[in-house]
Amino acid sequence: MRILAFGAHPDDMEFRCAGTLAKYAKRGDKVFMCIATNGEIGSYGRPREEIAAMRKKEAEASCAVIGAELIWLGYEDEMLFDNRETRMAFIEAVRYARPDVIFAPPPFKDYNQDHDITGYLAFEARILATVKLMETKSPVIDHIPPMFYCTPHGGLPTKINAQYFVDVTDTFETKMKMFHCHASQQGEWCKDAFGVDYGDMIASSTPPPAARPA
Repeated sequence: MRILAFGAHPDDMEFRCAGTLAKYAKRGDKVFMCIATNGEIGSYGRPREEIAAMRKKEAEASCAVIGAELIWLGYEDEMLFDNRETRMAFIEAVRYARPDVIFAPPPFKDYNQDHDITGYLAFEARILATVKLMETKSPVIDHIPPMFYCTPHGGLPTKINAQYFVDVTDTFETKMKMFHCHASQQGEWCKDAFGVDYGDMIASSTPPPAARPA
């Protein structure tokens, strides 16, 4: 199978669905990880260009853990919008990956609009990628791939009824290894900006294995 996952920022998929992606990779499937923005504001005291380059290297290292292919769209962090350019970029990502299944953040309002827009654009792109007159570098695909929304940051809100839970017991350590590739976010940003260590939060808030976040 060919698997495509979308994330708004360089560490989003590790937080949301890396355990599931690792399961696919473990059985030999081709995994693509598409990151919409360059994460250029995810640090204090560094210039934007340096942060973006650093976070791309971290994303590459994370993908390498499971042999995934990185699709880097490189849009400005916190400035992702639904417009012609972004729609065409998402359509091209879908056509390039030619996925059998897509994973994306849920397109409802959490604390960050980039997450919402990424989920919405992924949903639109999976359909528009089948439309011949939407011209991109990669050829049109011949079917609409099914798409699943990942667990939002902070867990499932009460208004969402989850349909599926993935047991990632066998790939949870791989998920955390991928997550820790994003070293710039472990202390310099998340702790300073939000007073939170996301790695500790994932580990400490993890429910019994069968209910672990994907």
